[in-house]
This record gives sequence, C-alpha cells and structure tokens, in this order.
Amino acid sequence: MDHTFIEVLIQRKRNGAAGILKIALGAVAVLSLLLFFYSFFCIVVTIAAGLGAYYFYLQEYVEYEYSFLDRELTVDKIMAKSVRRKQGDYQMDRLTAAAPEGSSKLDGYRNGRYKVKNYSGNTETPRMILYFEDGLELILDRDEELLQAMRMVAPSKVSLQ
Repeated sequence: MDHTFIEVLIQRKRNGAAGILKIALGAVAVLSLLLFFYSFFCIVVTIAAGLGAYYFYLQEYVEYEYSFLDRELTVDKIMAKSVRRKQGDYQMDRLTAAAPEGSSKLDGYRNGRYKVKNYSGNTETPRMILYFEDGLELILDRDEELLQAMRMVAPSKVSLQ
C-alpha cells in the first residue's frame, strides 16, 4: 500500500512584544519575591508575574508543523521549542477548494462567512488557502511538496495556480 507522508515545519516571525513582556514580568516577579517577607500581597504578585512571564516565554517563539498523511492534514503548534499543542486534524474529504493566496480559483469563496485559522508564519512568504465544508478557512505557508501531495489526493479541489 502506498502512503504519502509529508512534514513541514514553519517558523513564525518572532513576537518582540512577548519578549519585552516576558522580561518585564520576570523582573516584577523577582522584585516582589525580594519583598516577600513584608506583605502577603507580594506573594500574589510574585505568582501572577511568574505565570505571566512563563506565558509570554511560550508565545515569543512559535512554530507550526504541518503533517500530511494520506488524506489527513494535521497542524501542531510548537511553543518555545518545547511545548507542542495540537491545533487540528483536517480531512481532505471535507475540502472544498485549495489554492495559493490570490488565485482566481478562490474568488467564489472570498465573500463567504468562514471561521479563519491562520497557521502561517506571518512573513512575506507565499501562502495557500484551504476551504472546508464546515465553514472553515485555513491559511498555511505555501509548500510545493505539500500542495502536490494534496493535489494527488483531491485533484479537482486543489489548484496549483
């Protein structure tokens, strides 16, 4: 049996604001920890600032991994190169159209009401748009190998231009 497996790793543009907030909240946590013995309020501030610093640490460097196996596209979000969260599984049977961003093949879908999920790197690289039956629009960074594999599975629904 012939299986198609493709894995693409997309690094998202670094979030500078998250880096600044991470450092600021870390500093607040350390300062409030030093004042820990003077007030109970400092304990609450230390915990809140520490949790906030950890959250922004995870949001500073984000990558997306697209895995395509036979008729299923899986998207995972990797935060700070250590925490992986599954974003979704998308069946190619439910795909209605897919094409590069700006393609005339997508004109009929542009004015529809779709729930948009952006898994692109937020850079100037070309993107591809996927529309699904359940009112879902996915935005992915364009990868020729992935697009070709999707075209092999659903030739009438995937456009290369």
